[in-house]
Amino acid sequence: MMISAIFRRKHVTAALPLVHCRGFAASRRAEARCSVLGTGQIGSAVCRGLLKQGHEVRFHDKFSTNRSALSAEGAAWQDSASDLVSEVDVFITALPGPPQVKEAVDDGGLLANLPVGSTWIDHTTTDHTESIRYANEAKERGVKFLEAPLTGGLELLRAGNMTVLVGGDEALLAEHSPLMSSYAKTILRMGPIGHAGVVKIISNMLCASHLVAAGEALLMAKKLGVEMRPFFDGIRASAGNSYVFETEAPLAFNGSYDPGFAIALHLKDLNIGRELSRSADCKIPLHDLAEELYKETAAAYGPDVGSSHPMKLAAERHNTSLECPGFDGWTYSVETVEGGSYGVVQKIPGDAGTS
Repeated sequence: MMISAIFRRKHVTAALPLVHCRGFAASRRAEARCSVLGTGQIGSAVCRGLLKQGHEVRFHDKFSTNRSALSAEGAAWQDSASDLVSEVDVFITALPGPPQVKEAVDDGGLLANLPVGSTWIDHTTTDHTESIRYANEAKERGVKFLEAPLTGGLELLRAGNMTVLVGGDEALLAEHSPLMSSYAKTILRMGPIGHAGVVKIISNMLCASHLVAAGEALLMAKKLGVEMRPFFDGIRASAGNSYVFETEAPLAFNGSYDPGFAIALHLKDLNIGRELSRSADCKIPLHDLAEELYKETAAAYGPDVGSSHPMKLAAERHNTSLECPGFDGWTYSVETVEGGSYGVVQKIPGDAGTS
């Protein structure tokens, strides 16, 4: 089996420290009273991980899409977000972006009503300046705060193998790492509050630029007569490979262009990134171009399409199809390889084994 190594990560120490949950005996996996606001793909995965680890889980979302499934698995639906903050040890938010966090926490008064001594973990990909503000306000109210956006992609999310990028107090992170390990494989401290948000936004900016470049590369190869499958295998084994190419080029091959992440959400992150660059007085012409192409894509196909659609836009502008037989049931996994790197394992129907 050939695995393409993509990137290197260091894990939080394997000897996880104690979790000290208010009102519960301290143990590695002490039962905590957890509330989750926002049960889309990330929030649902968080709920399931917490349940498997034996925690009490309450949840709410303004949409009821996952209500029945999570309730059947043992989580307790709450009729309003305000019901989540009473008698809670760990309050977790996993919302689409800054406006939704503000609506719930500021306008909805959730922070003001969190119990003294509780912890708020925010998994939202948001503006780092807002995270700093929330951390300061939480401290004034006796509430602990961790900024903790997740990254890795849909397949890793489904497998419980996402990475959590954490900003905040090191001891507080050590206290809650066992809990977060119920739904994430890698937990990395980026520094103080605000740094995790910066890293996550820049990561998503890189994803956009890689995606645009991947689409143009596929288009060039196709128009020059190179078959897509040999081209895919050739790039995967070359210096030009990337995690985005490995996991999103197949979405062009099967015509879905959907990694499970809406282009509107990616545009939200790119907008935050542009503001970050301005605050740093840093010119980013490549990323500006990628953002413009994403805007054109959203205008052409709508805000709810998958974030891989810039590849489709490039192909259609050249009256070309990037589809390749054999990728209809394609999927992938990520495995640790020698030396601590991660590699993408392709699972292509009809292939002998995986590659």
